[in-house]
Amino acid sequence: MKKWIPILAACIILGSAIVFFLLNSADDVKKLNETEAAAKVTQLYGGSVNAAELNGNDFSVEFQTDEGLYSAQVDRESGRVTAVELIEKTGPSKALTVEQAEEIALGEVQGEIEEINYSKGQNEYAVTIMGEKEVSIISLSAETGEIRKIAKEEIPQSDSEQPEAEIPPEPERIITSAEAEAIAKETLEGEVQEMEFTQTQDGGYYMVEIENEETEQEATIQIHAIRGETLSVEWDD
Repeated sequence: MKKWIPILAACIILGSAIVFFLLNSADDVKKLNETEAAAKVTQLYGGSVNAAELNGNDFSVEFQTDEGLYSAQVDRESGRVTAVELIEKTGPSKALTVEQAEEIALGEVQGEIEEINYSKGQNEYAVTIMGEKEVSIISLSAETGEIRKIAKEEIPQSDSEQPEAEIPPEPERIITSAEAEAIAKETLEGEVQEMEFTQTQDGGYYMVEIENEETEQEATIQIHAIRGETLSVEWDD
């Protein structure tokens, strides 16, 4: 019986060594290396890996995307990403299209779109709208569409655009004494003895006294000074 004891002990020691070797070999197979950890991160989040280093049982993987600079913790044994931290936000991507930004801007100010510019640093649109009397620049978030600022500037009017001054109507023309004489002679042809002009609110009138020696007729004719009408005729017997 005693001779079996050394043999049994040797078997136990040999078995333990084999199990220890197998377990460690299995662990070595399962554990990720730096390249595999980096590939795991880019597969999940995209972008490009800047650096990967082992800290204890985790890989710290620094990677860059369009949104910013991030750090991910990858478990070396399971290959799972246990944490992601934003290091620096380098600029969000646009959410609104140009057409949507124009529609929002026109909802605030009436006019025609002159131009639209996008600022990546501030992630906002600047929409220039031309109105009848002013130019407006609407700044709005490209992510949410929120209006951030509205700046307005009046459009200077040229001389041709200035409203025309009203031209006062020309005063009605008063006929000349010669014209009054000619009109009076339509009533009685003869020699003018006397002519007198009297001013009134409706333009005034001429009193023309004419004598015809052949017919021995004499008349005083009243002529409207603007209309040229014969207002009255007074015959002198």
